[in-house]
Formats: sequence, C-alpha cells, structure tokens
Amino acid sequence: MADNDIQNQVKSFFGKLGIVQKAAIVIIPALVVFALAYFLISTGTKEQAVLFSGLEGADAGKITENLKERGIKYQIKDNGATITVDKNIVMDTRLALAAEGLPETSVVGYELFDQTNLGMSEFVQKLNHKRALEGELSKTIGSIEEIKKARVHIVVPERALFTEDQKIPTASVTLQLRSGRNLSSKIVEAIQTLVATSVEGMATNNVSVIDHKGKLLSIQDTEGGTAAGLTAKQLDQQRKVEEHLTNKAQAILDNVLGVGNSNVRLNAELDFTRIEQTKTDFDPDRAVIRSEQIITEDSKSTDSLYYLAVVNDRAQSNSVLNYEIPQNTEFIVHSVGHVKRLSVAAVVNSIPKVTENEGKKSITYEERSDEEMQKLTDIIKNAVGYDPARNDQITVNNIRFDTNMDEFENEIAPKLEWYEEPYNQKLMLLVGIILITVLLMYKFMQSKMIKERVRIAMELPGKAELSVDIDSEAQQQQIVDELNLDDNLMLLPSELPEQLLLEGESRSPLSDDNLMLESSLYPEKGSISKKGMYSGKNAQLDEENLMKLELRNKVQDFIDKQAEDAARLIRIMISQDPDERPKK
Repeated sequence: MADNDIQNQVKSFFGKLGIVQKAAIVIIPALVVFALAYFLISTGTKEQAVLFSGLEGADAGKITENLKERGIKYQIKDNGATITVDKNIVMDTRLALAAEGLPETSVVGYELFDQTNLGMSEFVQKLNHKRALEGELSKTIGSIEEIKKARVHIVVPERALFTEDQKIPTASVTLQLRSGRNLSSKIVEAIQTLVATSVEGMATNNVSVIDHKGKLLSIQDTEGGTAAGLTAKQLDQQRKVEEHLTNKAQAILDNVLGVGNSNVRLNAELDFTRIEQTKTDFDPDRAVIRSEQIITEDSKSTDSLYYLAVVNDRAQSNSVLNYEIPQNTEFIVHSVGHVKRLSVAAVVNSIPKVTENEGKKSITYEERSDEEMQKLTDIIKNAVGYDPARNDQITVNNIRFDTNMDEFENEIAPKLEWYEEPYNQKLMLLVGIILITVLLMYKFMQSKMIKERVRIAMELPGKAELSVDIDSEAQQQQIVDELNLDDNLMLLPSELPEQLLLEGESRSPLSDDNLMLESSLYPEKGSISKKGMYSGKNAQLDEENLMKLELRNKVQDFIDKQAEDAARLIRIMISQDPDERPKK
C-alpha cells in the first residue's frame, strides 16, 4: 500500500511539471555527474609542462629516446615540435638532457672550427667558412623578437682574374615568423643591411628576404621599375612631394573659399640623377713669380793659328720666369630627388547666391572676377613654390561645381511641419512602441490568472514568531470561534489555486481514488462515511457536502496539532479586507 502511495505521489508530482521543468530534472543531474567525472579524471592526470618547443625532427627523436631510457612519461604536441612532461620534474629533466648535449643545436656557427683537421682541403675550408657564417647570421636574425627561426644562404663567387669579370655575391634569407607577428619594412631593411655588411663585396640590394609562406618581404631597387624608370623608393618619394604640396595649396583655398569650393591637383617631376662635378678656376691677375732662370753665353772665334785676329765675337743671354697662378677646385655633388618641374591644376567654384523672383527663392551662381582669380593664382604659386626658371605651369579655372549647397537649400526649401521632420517621426515611433509595450504588460498583469498568482504569492505566510503565546484551550477555542468556519466559506479543491492544494488533492471531481487517498492521509479518522456518522448527520450527503466536511475536519485537525501556525494563519486572514476574501 505504501509503495502505491509513493508511486501515486511521484506521478502526481511529475504530472504537474511542464516540459522545461521535466527536461531540467533530467539534464541537471546529468551535468552534475559529467562535471564530477571530469573533475575526477582531471585531478587524476598529472599536470604537464613544456620541456622543449620548436624542435627539429632529429632533436625530438633523440630526446624521446632518452626519456624512454629514463622511464619518464612524455607527450608530443605540435607535430613533434613540442615535448611535455610532468610539471614537477620538468627542470630536473631539462638539466639532465642538457648535460648530455640535448637538444643539439641544429644551426652550426663558428663552433664548427673547434675541431680542426690538418688534412682539410682548401675547398672544404671555404665551404665550412660559408656554413659557419650562415649559421651565425641565422642565430643573430633569429634573436629578433618577431622572428621564430631564420635560415641564411650565401653565394660567394670565385675571384676572377679581371675586375670587370668579377661577380657580386648574393644572399637569401628565409624567416619563420611567430604567430600573429608581422615584420615592418624597417626590420626587413635592417636584416638586408646586416647580411650585406657581413659578406665582403655584397650590396644591400643583393639580399632577398622571404617569409615561411613564400612572400617576398624585401624590395629590390632595380632600375626600370616603372614606365618612367623610377624605383619603388623614388616613386614613393615623388608621391610624398606631390601630396605635401597639394595639401599646402588646398589648405589655403579651403580657408579662403570654404571647404568643398576648390580642388587642387599637382604633378611633380623629380630629378633623381646623381651628378658629381669637379670645377677648377684659375685667376691670372693674381699670378706671382714662382721661379726665374737666366742663361748668359759669350763666344769669340779666330781666323788663323799664326795670326790671332778676332774674326767673330758673340754674346747671348736668356731669362726664364715661372709664374704661380692661383686656382680654386670645387667638388660638387648635386642633390638627388630635387624638383625638376611642377604642373598645378586648380578649379574653384562659382559664387552661389540666393535670389527671389515672384516670391520663390532659387540659387544662382556668379562667376568670379579676373582680379579675384589672379589673387587665387598668386596664392597657389607661393604655396607650391612656383619657379619660372623650371618652366612650371599653373592653371586656375572658375567652374561651377555640381554640388548641393546645404546652407542655401535650407533657405529655399519649404518649411516642414514638426510631425514631418524625420527626427520627430523616429521619436514618435519610439514613443509609440514604448506605450504599446507598457499597455500589453498592463493587460497581461490584469489578467485573472496572473492577478490570482500574484495575490497568492504575496499572501502566503512566511516564517514568523507569535508575539502572544497560546497555551489555554479557551484561547484556542476563541480563535476558532472568531474564524467562523461556515460552510459557505469552505472552498472545494476545484475552486482553489494549485499553490493552495494540499498533498493528495486534485481538481477532479470526487471519486473512489480520492476517497482512498483521503482515508490513507487520515487513517485515524476512518472513512468519510464514518466522519458523517460521527458528526451526527445521517442524511444522504452528496459529493460537495462530503468534501466540505472533509475540509472542515482538516482545518480542525490542523488547529489541534499546530496551534501556533493556525493562529498565524488566522491573524493574516483577519487582517485582510473582507472584499478580498474568496467568495463562493
């Protein structure tokens, strides 16, 4: 019998639940069991820590073999590049492996020459030197924060017999960047400079840098990069000059004419020719004697050996003067990237005016005067640095712009009513939505079902202590008499809300099952028929009177057994407005 009662109570309990409540009863315990199982499994597994990361395949294989020999459990992650072990032994394991030279450095630098071989050929020596240099450069580049790994390849050609036949060395650098990192152009240029200065005769332009995705990071400064024969850097410099001069002229026109009433475009032709010139000037007017040489000759001749008569007597004198002429020697290197020629085109809008004709307003445009246009032209010339010697060209035209002048349209546009304004329409729509929402909430709260549930929730008694102790039976009987348990005040279970139903009651009419349940709840009272005989009523009772009698007996039994709770409930009912009490 007890098992049937429990089963009936369980069925009754689950029958009153909704679908969401039933699903919650099933899902919540399942989640709790899953969480407990996960907690037990996770606490049973030892916490892992990274032993080494970024390993090559050869190093990872040697380390795992060593860990197996030591009996240390490990896990491999990142496709073999990362090895993890128990967190408590990670430092000891790392030191033990380091004592055995693990992991071995995959990149070999100048330590390659720690062990020399006297029988090494010249070719092997050159090859080892190149390997060592590549390894050292890889280590240096790999120390940059954004770079995870780097590889360097250098090509050094053999020395040629003639200088014109000598080839230039080249190099390439492959970079593996860290996750989420990017290299700026300055870092790429720094890598190019580092590699170029480490190899004799290598130029920065001969170093190529790519990332692990195959993207070229370095920019090769080769001639003929554009149709004008400009390199990328030269073209970038030209654009910066054009943008700078355009902004200067545009800013002045915006202040004079207003924003949107002018437009300036500029084309700058830069001269990137590198000229080195040596100039020597001589000043003959400032000549001075540096040296002087005088040669004098005196000669005589005779006609016969016997007669010493002088036939010819000659004297000659020569003088040579050397002058030092002052000279000025100048070595001139012309600047690269100076402005060779400017071409400026500017257009200004006509003057808009509002005219009224027969009560209607309209916008008309008036051309600017020649004097005003000349002033604007002079302003632009001074802003961009106009130079007639360079054959610069500037054109300024007055053209009506195809734009809507908002400030004038507001004057000629028809006045809109307040309810026709777009902003006011949006505001009214928002207010309407709020009012409709409030009205629906009010109607919903005023429904009979919601009001009844709210009233019951507000009137259910809470835990409280009585201020007066009820000990005597006279006081208890007085409280019962004040309650006036009339049959008209007794409500059937079908007339009560679900929150006030007692255990075992339902809204269904009185049946044999309900009678059995009532007798099981009150076995000491006997059956309902006995209660009717006990009360002295031998008349035939219908179902409604029997139920009222049963409720009255329950109330009396509740007062007898729980006097304090009954008194608290009675006080609450007395404090209520009589109009608010439930009526039949």
